[in-house]
Amino acid sequence: MPTATGTEKERFALSLDRLRSSGWEVEEGNPHPARPTIIFTDQVNDFFDSAGSLQADIPFHWIRGSGSKIQAAFAREGLIARVHLTGEDGPGAVLAGRNGDSDLCRIVQAFRHLEAQGYIAEPNFSFTNSSGWGDIHERNQGSEVKAIFWNSQSHMDCFDDDGNLIDDIPLQWAGDADTIKDALSATGLAVDAPQNPKVTFFLGPEGEEEF
Repeated sequence: MPTATGTEKERFALSLDRLRSSGWEVEEGNPHPARPTIIFTDQVNDFFDSAGSLQADIPFHWIRGSGSKIQAAFAREGLIARVHLTGEDGPGAVLAGRNGDSDLCRIVQAFRHLEAQGYIAEPNFSFTNSSGWGDIHERNQGSEVKAIFWNSQSHMDCFDDDGNLIDDIPLQWAGDADTIKDALSATGLAVDAPQNPKVTFFLGPEGEEEF
């Protein structure tokens, strides 16, 4: 299954590039931005050794954005961001960039596997299901729709601050149910695969009884 590659420093930088591509600013110091911004209060390079390995958690805070977007961006690169998902701003320092494992990281790696098979596979993709499907249909434009995603509200309801599932999360999907089930089963999480294409997939916490 495809996984994030490169040093932790390189993957950290890719996470920030992903946020920039979705409209975020990345700053140091204490700016007063008008759009979603992630702000580092220390020199980021000091947290990595000469080989690019992460030596300690990196403190940051954010303004005018959703912590779930930050969490998903880091998970794409196999990094854990600890964020407070209950609010739109993170006014105090939180810890980010820890290299390790979380339910969210494992789900995103399963999504990478589906992307390699032609799926649009997006964690925390949209604010609503309808807006997510609208974006997906714009990206496909006539080609067969193969996609899987969840929305921001589901993310905030179903993940904790470390990116571990605390409730069953519904996944919107289109494509081959067996292919999606195989990819999701590799996470070790409980998978509820629908028999009807109009019914969502669900992923539950590890160790939960099968649906």
